[in-house]
Amino acid sequence: MSEVYQENPNETVSSSTNLFVLDGPLNGKVYLIGTAHFSLESQKEVKNLIQNVKPNRVVLELCQARSGILNLDEETIIKDAKDMNYSKLRKLIKETSIAHGLLQYLMVNLYAKVTEELGIAPGGEFRVANNEAKKLDGCSVILGDMPIKLTLNRGFNSLPWYRKLRLAWCLLTTDTNLTKEDIEELKKHDMLETLVKEFGDTFPEFKRVLIDERDMYLAHSLKQACQPIPNDFVSGGFSPACVVGVVGLGHCKGIKENWPNNTDISYLFPENRKIIIKPLKKYGKLIKFGMLFGVISVFGYQLFRLK
Repeated sequence: MSEVYQENPNETVSSSTNLFVLDGPLNGKVYLIGTAHFSLESQKEVKNLIQNVKPNRVVLELCQARSGILNLDEETIIKDAKDMNYSKLRKLIKETSIAHGLLQYLMVNLYAKVTEELGIAPGGEFRVANNEAKKLDGCSVILGDMPIKLTLNRGFNSLPWYRKLRLAWCLLTTDTNLTKEDIEELKKHDMLETLVKEFGDTFPEFKRVLIDERDMYLAHSLKQACQPIPNDFVSGGFSPACVVGVVGLGHCKGIKENWPNNTDISYLFPENRKIIIKPLKKYGKLIKFGMLFGVISVFGYQLFRLK
């Protein structure tokens, strides 16, 4: 895999300053465009790029569990935030974990507030990319992101139990009031990445999974997508692939860094690693459940505060 890439390619392809061209096998190309999830400008740039290069494959920074965003609209996301209550949050936490449930709850509320402020549902660039790909004969859409459940599980499992509780507390006490400066920042960057950066210094393990490992995974997905296309009508039996990758701007740097590497991502999956469970000592259990009770006891108050 060639490590050569071009920044700010010919304007006849796209006027975006966040477009990078990665070289693939047989002179194939990957047009990697970095986007902001609340930006009309990003949607326009993605549309123009796909119309100009007419790719064989479009890779989106989504996984199957998050593919619902392709059918999302402003009314739906605001309704989801208003419908979120204590019982739904408790069910979510029971099915996943405290921190996972709180993070999703926080994201739903923040997305709803930004959506109401801007009148734009997040992920518009993915919906535009999906719709434009459908207009092209033979163009396939690939969900290239690490599964969200795997991502969050790896992030939370990288923390010892007392740091998981600390993270849960940080999520509970996060201020969800957004200033004009916050809104402008979210027009340029991904909300999840912004939150991760905020917690990154305190929880570097969490940042490593949510950003760094996903960069590796996305780079792997793009490499798979740019493999040559079987073609019986050309010498050699294969044609070069043309791929458009649509990702949050914060992932472009990591994808470019991983592009020349033949990175093995098999270790990311639970079935490929041994799980060692260390029993807690008696007092450790008491402390753990005592702190857990303390976190749960403030749910009611914090839920009303987040609203």
